[in-house]
Amino acid sequence: MRAAFLDRDGTIIRDVGYINSPEFIRFLPLAIEGLEKLQDMGFSLFIVTNQSGIKRGYLSFERYREITKELLLRLESHHIYIKDVVFCPDHPLERTGCRKPNPLMVRRLVDKYPTIELGRSFMIGDKESDVLAGLNAGMRAIRISPTDVQTQAEFTAKNLLEAAIYIEEQG
Repeated sequence: MRAAFLDRDGTIIRDVGYINSPEFIRFLPLAIEGLEKLQDMGFSLFIVTNQSGIKRGYLSFERYREITKELLLRLESHHIYIKDVVFCPDHPLERTGCRKPNPLMVRRLVDKYPTIELGRSFMIGDKESDVLAGLNAGMRAIRISPTDVQTQAEFTAKNLLEAAIYIEEQG
């Protein structure tokens, strides 16, 4: 199975700092269209997200679950189906190994869904830690940025739709 591993904040929804309520969920321009295109191309969609706001005390595990549930419901209203969501609640100073750029969250998903073909999959995110997590897991990576940035990603897209079009063009 081809998979698209997506960061959440700054890739699918606006990054407003530590989102602590579902009311702050706002899709980025062309994110829905990009997810639709990826899904139409046969990609299984996964969200892989660092959520240090939990350990920092900005939101509880329960509040994080409410936000995730609402995000998935909103995506489903657009006929976009996320196969699974994994997150790391750890503070950046903790050395547990689950935070991106470590590929542990991706590896956990591959263990759970063994038909994922990392060589045919992509990591898409707005931070270099997303890119590195994808590369460290053995897949290709695309960075989302409205401006040119230095990156190890093979392509920098202005939005998720542009990323999906690039993937389509690569075959």
